[in-house]
Amino acid sequence: MKKMVLCISFFVASLVLFGSLDSFASKASAETHTYDGKSPYYNGCANSAVTKKSVKIYANGGSANLELKFSTVCKTAWAKITLSRPAKADGEATALVVRNTDNKQFSCASPGGNGEINKGQTSCYTPMVYDLDPRKAKAVAFWPYTAGEKPSSIFLQRKDE
Repeated sequence: MKKMVLCISFFVASLVLFGSLDSFASKASAETHTYDGKSPYYNGCANSAVTKKSVKIYANGGSANLELKFSTVCKTAWAKITLSRPAKADGEATALVVRNTDNKQFSCASPGGNGEINKGQTSCYTPMVYDLDPRKAKAVAFWPYTAGEKPSSIFLQRKDE
């Protein structure tokens, strides 16, 4: 396992190991909302984006920034991860957004996202989940991430509105 150092100022982040992205959350009865699974650029939701939470992650001689984004107009959330250097391999990093009420989740590789971070790339974003109270989305980063290995993950959960 790679050692990660977290700089945390106004929130609590947890370091947990999972066997796969699919095992992250149990499947509950999913809600259905218009923007679920859509790109943040769908209908201009990204135009009203604010960063609700962010954390800097250090590993492999580099760093990554995980953000939990929120559209004030569309009332949606999504995750974005940005590496400080271009990826050295395909699928080096990805992010996940998860809604608390039904555990609906999307990764960068889901339709509506822009794909996992591949060699030479520096960022990816997930599709959106509707995130109006009482819903609270969280962002999860998987970096460094290699398919078939247990990914390290960092959580960010929105606690304010």
